[in-house]
Amino acid sequence: MDVEKIIAEQEQPFSGVVMVRRGGEIIHAKGYGLAHRAEEIPNRIDTRFGTASGTKTFTATAVCQLAEAGKIDLDAPISNYIREGLPRYNPGVTVHQLLSHTSGIADYLDDDLSDEDYAALFARYPVYTLRGPADYLTMFPNRMAFKPGERFVYNNGAYILLALLVETQSGMPYAKYVEENVFTRAGMSDSGFFESDHLPARTALGYLADKGDGIWRTNVFLLPIRGGGDGGAYVTAPDMGKFWDALLSDQLISKTMRERMLSIQATDADDPTDNYGYGVWIVTDAAGQITRYGAIGEDQGVAFSSVVLPQHDSLVTVISNTKEGPTWALSRDLRTAITG
Repeated sequence: MDVEKIIAEQEQPFSGVVMVRRGGEIIHAKGYGLAHRAEEIPNRIDTRFGTASGTKTFTATAVCQLAEAGKIDLDAPISNYIREGLPRYNPGVTVHQLLSHTSGIADYLDDDLSDEDYAALFARYPVYTLRGPADYLTMFPNRMAFKPGERFVYNNGAYILLALLVETQSGMPYAKYVEENVFTRAGMSDSGFFESDHLPARTALGYLADKGDGIWRTNVFLLPIRGGGDGGAYVTAPDMGKFWDALLSDQLISKTMRERMLSIQATDADDPTDNYGYGVWIVTDAAGQITRYGAIGEDQGVAFSSVVLPQHDSLVTVISNTKEGPTWALSRDLRTAITG
C-alpha cells in the first residue's frame, strides 16, 4: 500500500496528518503542510488538530459511562435531569433520541452555513462567550422540528444538551469530565478542550481558503472559543488510535454498553447504508454487514475523519486544518486501498 502515492494523486494539496494502521501495525504516520502558515511551522504526526463533530464520539462515551454508573437512564426523558433553562421542547424527548439524532428538537446551528453565515451568527452570540454548554441555550429555537423518534436528522444542539446532562449528573464541567474520564483513561495525553486564544504547543491553527489574494485567514472568529459537546476538542492522530483501542477493548465502557453504542440506532433515509449509533457513524454493505465505524467532523478550518474497518482490523485517521482540502477523498482512497 503506497500511501504517499495516494496522497500525491489527490486533486488538491493536503494540509494535515495521515495515520494508517493495519493489524496493530502502523504502516504510515506523517504530517503534511503547515500548522501555522505565518511562521511556516509544519504539521507533524504529534500536531494537535480540532475535531469538529468528531467530539460527539467523546460526548456519547461520557454519557454511556454515566449510564453505566446508574446516573443516567438512556431511555428516560432529558427533562428528568435538566429542569431549568431548556427551550420549549416536547418533555418526552429522551437521552437515547438525543444520542441518535432522532429527538426532533430544533437545532441551534445549521451544518450548511457559509463563512458569512457563521460570522453573522457569532456577531449576535460572540465566540468568546461560548465556554460551556449552558452558554449555548439562548441560541436554541423554542420549538420542535418534528415528533420525537419520528426520523433521523443530524442535530448539533442535541449534543450540547448531552454535554449539559454530563455536567448535571457528574457534578463536573463537561470538558473536565471528558478530559479525566475519556482522554486520560484512554492514554490520550495530547488531547483536550483548549481555548482558541490560549492554545498549547503543537496545535495547528484552522484555516479558511484564501479568496484569490493568497492570504489564508484563521477560523478564530468563526468557532466558539472552547469546544462543547457537539464539537471542538483537539486531538492528535496517535491519540485517536489510543481512543479506539480503549473503546473497543472495553476500557472506557463495558462490552454491553459498547455494543449498544456501536449498534445501529438510526438510519439516514436518503442512504440505507449510512447509519448512526451513539456519537458514531456506522456504514454497512448491501448485505447489512458493518464495514466501518467513524468519528467524523467538518467545520470552518477543520476536517476530521477517524475510521475503523473492523473486517480488516484497520484504522485510517485523516485530519486537516482546512476543510477545503482533499480530506474526504483521501480518506476514501486509503480505505479502498485496504479493502480492495
